[in-house]
Amino acid sequence: MERFVGTVFFASYLIGLRDGLEAALVISILVAFLTQSSRRDRLRQVWAGVAAAVLTSAAVGVLLTTVAGWLGSGVRMELFEAATSLVAVVLVTWMIFWMRRTARTLKGELTGRLETALSMGGWAVVTMAFFAVLREGVEMVLLVFAAAEGATDSAAPLLGMLSGIASAVALGWVVTTATVRINLGRFFTWTGALLILVAAGILKYGVHGLQSANVLPGGTRTAFDLSTTIDPTSWYATLLTGTINLTPRASVLEIAAWLLFAVIMLALFFRPAPQPAARVRTNAFVAAGTVVALGLTPGGCGGSKAGDAAPADGVITVTATDTGCDLSADHTPSGQRTFTVSNKGAKITEFYVYGTGDRVVGEVENVAPGVRRDLHVDLAPGTYTVACKPGMVGAGIRSPLTVTGTAAPAATDDAALAAAAADYRRYVLSQADAFVEQTGRFVTAVKAGDRAAAQAQFPVARTYYERIETVAESFGDLDPGIDARDGDLDPGAEWTGYHRIEQQLWSGGDLAAVAPVADRLLADVRSLRQRLDGVTLTALELANGAKSLLDEVATKKVTGEEDRYSHTDLWDFAANVDGSRAALAALRPVLDARQPDLGPRLDARFAAVDAELAKHRQGDGFVSYTTLQPAQVQLLAATINALGEQVSAVPAVIAHR
Repeated sequence: MERFVGTVFFASYLIGLRDGLEAALVISILVAFLTQSSRRDRLRQVWAGVAAAVLTSAAVGVLLTTVAGWLGSGVRMELFEAATSLVAVVLVTWMIFWMRRTARTLKGELTGRLETALSMGGWAVVTMAFFAVLREGVEMVLLVFAAAEGATDSAAPLLGMLSGIASAVALGWVVTTATVRINLGRFFTWTGALLILVAAGILKYGVHGLQSANVLPGGTRTAFDLSTTIDPTSWYATLLTGTINLTPRASVLEIAAWLLFAVIMLALFFRPAPQPAARVRTNAFVAAGTVVALGLTPGGCGGSKAGDAAPADGVITVTATDTGCDLSADHTPSGQRTFTVSNKGAKITEFYVYGTGDRVVGEVENVAPGVRRDLHVDLAPGTYTVACKPGMVGAGIRSPLTVTGTAAPAATDDAALAAAAADYRRYVLSQADAFVEQTGRFVTAVKAGDRAAAQAQFPVARTYYERIETVAESFGDLDPGIDARDGDLDPGAEWTGYHRIEQQLWSGGDLAAVAPVADRLLADVRSLRQRLDGVTLTALELANGAKSLLDEVATKKVTGEEDRYSHTDLWDFAANVDGSRAALAALRPVLDARQPDLGPRLDARFAAVDAELAKHRQGDGFVSYTTLQPAQVQLLAATINALGEQVSAVPAVIAHR
């Protein structure tokens, strides 16, 4: 089957553009992560992995071309082309649906894997970057090879692919530098639809090859033959032939395969995305040849056994995967409950228990693949939502949890625990009052155009938020408006809050442009303070919150991506540690009574963290995070992790009766 050179060029260009942009975005995420976390010394390892992936992909292309040349023509060549076509169909379909499913969590997944690789050494970073890019490169080469089979000009597919890659690099640079706003969701949607039609044409070509080799029957049974009425050299005939392989003459089986694939895949592709509260887990696979099978199984965070209650010991097992969040029970009696979370997926995940209004009742963060973590929570009667967050972003995979009974949570029956909760609540409200006051001063400086005053006030005001972050961020509608970073938001959402103003302050931008953002920030902070009046805390929430604050430092803030423009990250470190210390201080009478040796161990670990932070103090604050050497960052993280290990024992002590 001969192809029109220009249309083969277009098909190859589309493949190069689509796969090339995915690879460009992957590379930009890795480079940005290392740059913002002051680990530029590891960039050469990322680029080494990228270069190795490019060379390997090129080698695959050379191998395919060499094998095709060695086979020449005849039955063996027909079988080879058919086989590569069918493999290409599987890859392109997987790629399209993979990007549709994981686009929103791609950043979190990649940075999580890179963070793990960094802890393992240089070769691990090279390997991680190599495989992240190799997937795109091999797909691109195989797809272009399959799409170009039968082309009259062997240079056209290569030129089309290279042109697509060049466009992808330029587009990736534009996107990552934010010089132009591009709706990537729409881009991947429409290029995905076009690639489905290209894949349908590749599948048709594969069926044709199998019929020519007499592997499949019906090669002489034509569905139509318009070659006598339509000029095969006309522009419209060559356009359809070169892009989606609709030829003037085709067999019944070829057309059936083309239509079946295109209709089913387009219907699935444009199916409305599942909502977080009722997610559908989709497993898609494509069989080679004439059968395209898609298995759709309802899932989501469901998978809990409807009607089953938690066992007598109060333990609910949670099996988290990249596409599911399965609970052993969907209702349980009130009181102390333990969620045993096991991550069976490939991504780092988080587990949350939400009360009314998405207030976080309990959470477990940074659950790495293969790891099991326990969450102890006091649950009063009512309806809750549980969620797993693979990749640690988005609303998560959610399902309801019903808590029955009339009794109050067991821990609040203890006067000492109730007093601890009341003491910490007073601390939260006092910090919130200071946060409102200091935010007012910050906003005043921003609106007055006083850059120096606003820069000085920025870390001071945020200190009060960071100390109570686990409570403040439980208001899911306010926290993004106050504390979201660029890239944290859903597509199309407006970026506001402290970090939006931070960008303008340290980039030299016009402060008048963010005056409306400053006004909205102050309004959100005041609203937060008002809503905190209605918050009721339990002692177990204090214990879990103390650990979460330390996890926030050791797994996220230590990368330097929190305050990526001001580099005032050490202020946030110290504030999170202060907040954890305050929660444990409120619980100290109970801890001393129940496990006397734990308090002194906590004191020693807090002292070690204080000493490490003191090394980086400057005046009333801290040095820029960019001045820390990698060894210093690692030592700081290790010290906080050592403290976190001791704090992780507190929830079990509080939950024990």
